[in-house]
Amino acid sequence: MGCSQSKPSPTGPPLNEIVPDSNAVSKAIAAHESRLIEAHLAAAQREDESKIKMLLLGAGESGKSTIFKQIRILYGTARSEEDLRMYGVVARSNIVVAARKLCSHLRNLGLEEELDRESRESANGNIITYREAYDELISYLVDNTAAASAQDPTAEVVPGSKQDWVGQSSRAGKAANKDAKHFLAHHESI
Repeated sequence: MGCSQSKPSPTGPPLNEIVPDSNAVSKAIAAHESRLIEAHLAAAQREDESKIKMLLLGAGESGKSTIFKQIRILYGTARSEEDLRMYGVVARSNIVVAARKLCSHLRNLGLEEELDRESRESANGNIITYREAYDELISYLVDNTAAASAQDPTAEVVPGSKQDWVGQSSRAGKAANKDAKHFLAHHESI
C-alpha cells in the first residue's frame, strides 16, 4: 500500500508533458453533456413559456371539453386522414348503439303496434316500411336472431371501397368497427 499526494508535486514533469488522467477526461465529457442538457432544458422552458395556457373550471357537463375541442378546430392543426376515419367509425357506431336502444325501448314500452299503424298509414312507396325496418334492426342488432350468413355486415359494402370512404380505424376499437359495419349493412333500416 502506498500514499500519494492530492496535488502534483512542484518537482514533477512540466505541465505540457503530463499525460491526461482518464478521470479528468470523463469529468470533461460529463461537464460538456451537462451543458448540452442544460441548454436543451432552457430551450424547452422558453418554448413552454411562449405557450398560452388556460384553466377551464366548471361543473360537470358544463362544456369545458367542448370549448377545448372548438379551439382545437379553429386554431389547431388540420385533421389527418386517420382522424377523419376514426370519427366516421365512431359516429356510425354511435348511430347503431342509439338504434339498438330505440328498438329495445319500443319493444319494452309495447309500441310495436304503433309501427304497424304508421306503416299502413304511410304506405307511399317507400323501399322499406317502419315495421320492416324495426324487425330487421331487432333481428340483427338487438336479438342477434338473423341467420349467421345474413348477419355478415361486410357482404353488402366493402369497408374502404368507393361506397365507404370511412372504412375501419384501429384507433376506434373493435366494437366501434363492428357497429360501423352493421351501420353500412342496415343504413336503410336505420
